[in-house]
Amino acid sequence: MENKVFLFPLQNSILFKKVTLPYHIFEHRYREMIKDSIDYQIPIAVIPHNAEENYRGEICVAGMPHILSTYPDGRMDIYITGAVKCRLTEFVSENQYKIYRYRPIDESLSSDEMFDLELTSLKVMLERWANHFLPDPTQRESFSHTLEDPELLINYCAVFLVDDPAMKRMVMVAGTMEEKIRVLLHVIGPKEISLGPFMPSLKF
Repeated sequence: MENKVFLFPLQNSILFKKVTLPYHIFEHRYREMIKDSIDYQIPIAVIPHNAEENYRGEICVAGMPHILSTYPDGRMDIYITGAVKCRLTEFVSENQYKIYRYRPIDESLSSDEMFDLELTSLKVMLERWANHFLPDPTQRESFSHTLEDPELLINYCAVFLVDDPAMKRMVMVAGTMEEKIRVLLHVIGPKEISLGPFMPSLKF
């Protein structure tokens, strides 16, 4: 089967493998794209908008859309779960939306004991986030169970704890667990600020 994706360029939106994100679809061309994706079983690649509209060589994550609700005027609420990380290789066509061929990207995300401390620290940060943003104890417990998957733990950290889209993208693009952890700890890990030569450093 030929590897093709429909492109969904969005400003500051990054999709990650195994992560489910909601989208509100209102433009006619993208409403058609969702329907075509479902009809022809071609995944949708979410990618930050490029002013030049040339996406060849870009790395992104794609997945199949699922419609949650539709409105009388045709708008729809959907969600997409990231399923494949891919590099866009060739522009195919554009009628209402762009279609690209892609090459799947395999990642080295095996977790071993050398990352236990870092993964535990990231899990603690996410559980603190959940305590604040997920008031339902059942939701928090279910969320905590998902964090046993190191890949999902890393990707949830990028989605929920990183504000800068460029940093989110760095995590998504990184090909190894070590690279992803290094970026995350740089962005959200403990920091140290010097208060001057006669004062102790402030750590947080």
